[in-house]
Amino acid sequence: PCILREPDSGRPRRVVMGVHGIGGSKGDEILVSMAEEMELFGSPVLRFDLPAHGENEEEILSLRGAVDTLLDAADYLADRYPDMEDLCIFATGFGAYVTLTALQDLIELPFQVKLVVQAPSLQMDETILRMTQVSAVTLEAIELVIFKEPRRPVGIFHSFYEECRDNPALAAYPIPFLILHAQCDDFVPLADIHQLRDLNGRSRLVIIPGTSHRFLEEGAWDMVLDLTRDWFEFQQV
Repeated sequence: PCILREPDSGRPRRVVMGVHGIGGSKGDEILVSMAEEMELFGSPVLRFDLPAHGENEEEILSLRGAVDTLLDAADYLADRYPDMEDLCIFATGFGAYVTLTALQDLIELPFQVKLVVQAPSLQMDETILRMTQVSAVTLEAIELVIFKEPRRPVGIFHSFYEECRDNPALAAYPIPFLILHAQCDDFVPLADIHQLRDLNGRSRLVIIPGTSHRFLEEGAWDMVLDLTRDWFEFQQV
């Protein structure tokens, strides 16, 4: 359940990882575009499916399972590229939440982490309720709601909601990172984004005007790619 684009560039010192959101997959257009862009600069790019997504055989989505999948992917890259100096991660939506949860473990690996998060949320439990259009009381009563996506419907269990609600890892971040957010995002409130930025005074926030949660508007992806490439290259906007 993963794709590794590996240009013929000898022993790469920069490797890129793409992490999708709820209902997405390693085949999301933004991740494919990212892989093609980074490959032009000689960087291998790994994209993978989180549990209960795409070709991942796990049927149940859990926060712990998603974090473990991400850390397994990072360990694999560390073994495959022993000369790697930078692990550059582009993560969107729930994938950004997973990456931020795993960040303390990631920075203990033997390379520098450079991170771009798109449409992240500190209140993922509330975001889940907005996406599935149920209340916390209803989800507890029915235990499972199906989040319908064209690729693969995702079961949202009440236990997953509780994991996100009680997640203690989103407190402090030891590295600077870039936050990209859509001006008209209807899933992740701007207040969440400002809260995330305030937790890390070294982070940078760019709000892309006229865009919605999935950044489908004309020119939006090009802007995301440009900003991400500059952050991975120079760690500045």
